[in-house]
Amino acid sequence: MGRSSPELVRVADKAAMARTAADLLLTRIAANSGRIAVCLTGGSSPKQLYELLATDPWRDRIPWSRVHWFIGDERFVPAGDALHNMTMARHAVLDACAPAANIHPIPTDTTSPDSSARAYEHELKAFYGADRLDPARPLFDVVLLGIGPDGHVASLFPEFPAVDVTDRWVVGVDKANVAPFVPRVSLTLPVLASCRTMLFAVAGGDKRPILTRVLAGETLPANRARSNHETLMLVDAAAWLETSSDRSTSELPHALIIMGVSSSGKSTIGEALGQRLGWRFEDGDSFHPPANVAKMSAGHPLTDEDRWPWLQAIADEIARCRAKGEPIIIACSALKKVYRDILVGGHDDVRLVFLEGSRELIGDRMGHRRGHFMPTGLLDSQFATLEPPGADEHPVTVSIDAPVATIVDDILQQLQIGRAHA
Repeated sequence: MGRSSPELVRVADKAAMARTAADLLLTRIAANSGRIAVCLTGGSSPKQLYELLATDPWRDRIPWSRVHWFIGDERFVPAGDALHNMTMARHAVLDACAPAANIHPIPTDTTSPDSSARAYEHELKAFYGADRLDPARPLFDVVLLGIGPDGHVASLFPEFPAVDVTDRWVVGVDKANVAPFVPRVSLTLPVLASCRTMLFAVAGGDKRPILTRVLAGETLPANRARSNHETLMLVDAAAWLETSSDRSTSELPHALIIMGVSSSGKSTIGEALGQRLGWRFEDGDSFHPPANVAKMSAGHPLTDEDRWPWLQAIADEIARCRAKGEPIIIACSALKKVYRDILVGGHDDVRLVFLEGSRELIGDRMGHRRGHFMPTGLLDSQFATLEPPGADEHPVTVSIDAPVATIVDDILQQLQIGRAHA
């Protein structure tokens, strides 16, 4: 069976990448009620993820007694050395949370990388319970990987003999192709690919060139490692910006305004979109002054004079986020073009997402809402006020008559950001 393209998930920065990776990891762990095997990656990039897993509420969501932790490659240096991959993972999370018997480091106190590789291969086979890998029974539930500047994964470097080894589970690598230039021990490509989910993390502007090559399908270890099962690639904004020659930095939105009448699903879609992208979500209702909330709760529609301070408060927050380079999603009805002009402010990187639905559908949904200050009777007023965005506003328009995940996929496809297929 051929490998499908990886599913791309764009996140704002390394902090958002750690949160998204943690969510994905815990979701995959939760899908297995038995013994779980996770293959970690080394280097400095995953440290933020590991430290996050050691904090509330992430730590409490992991069934530590059932999860076994392995490592995809190791520098052949003593345990405790600053270059030692598993030492970093142990200090960040494992020693504080995982049973000692469930931590499986590559031994580096042997006479050579080859002898270390043989010892770890023996441990992997004993854990798996067989000497041959069965495609129907993956070794790992999740494999975490980075991508090196030359396209290497683990310590399998392009055109080095180890990258072509298929009859071993673990190999010694006498010389590294990138710093630090120390011998390595690495799982082989068939073993890394024996997983239910393979999760790549690609962060930083220095990864743009290699990411472009990987997505173009070049024969690199990063492409050869990909599993026949689920393959996800987390990419932060710095690595993503220049991977598509027909898009400029200015075309990538820094703020999304989810607009539509009440009960069209702005908050639900905004939150789901924020989780998918790793962006902060804010509900525009939280910017209303108390007088506006009281007026709507009493069944009285707002006037434009009521709305101006509210819209300006949202616009000010968008401006603050743009100035700091922080992507944001805000749910706001934005029913009139004059309102949207205040919010967008003429900026190409502030985009509108219009949730479109019939009066009948939205009225039915509003009738089932609980605990919201907008009475059903004001819906007709909202539709009377609504001025659907025109082509000159370059909106993303989606139908709300679909599951949330489908709506989010539609938005991302139209924006050409976030989840996309290489």
